[in-house]
Amino acid sequence: MTDEKDRARVEALLVELRPALHRYAARMVGSVLDGEDVVQDVIARAMAALDRAPPEGDATAWSFRIAHNAAIDHLRARARRAGEQEIQ
Repeated sequence: MTDEKDRARVEALLVELRPALHRYAARMVGSVLDGEDVVQDVIARAMAALDRAPPEGDATAWSFRIAHNAAIDHLRARARRAGEQEIQ
């Protein structure tokens, strides 16, 4: 469980990393707009994860791992939607 000091530290880190996270996500998903959606998901996931799995050690690497996983999930969802459209 994290305390308010840790939560504030992670929030500040996410604000600082937001441009870099956006660049990373946009490159992974191939779209600046979709990259923004991924970053929003990253922030939500990171804040939700604080209570069950706070970052141990390098919080920057933890944030980018969340971004990587969120981008992969976004690409998988896009592929599913494309597959559904072909079927109909």
